[in-house]
Amino acid sequence: MLVNTKRASQFSGLTEYELRIGYKEGRYPALEIGRGERRKSLRWDLDLLQATLHDRMKSDRAAG
Repeated sequence: MLVNTKRASQFSGLTEYELRIGYKEGRYPALEIGRGERRKSLRWDLDLLQATLHDRMKSDRAAG
């Protein structure tokens, strides 16, 4: 199910800002919806986001 950034933030425990910046840096997967450069909004697949967060936690634990 695709949700907006606010719902993804509530689901993940990350702030909306962290999600947006993470998307721009390639850390979190999302879809851009809309037209034009400034009118785009992000939609998040909760299952994919959860899997990505889980993988990042595992890799952070292994590194630290």
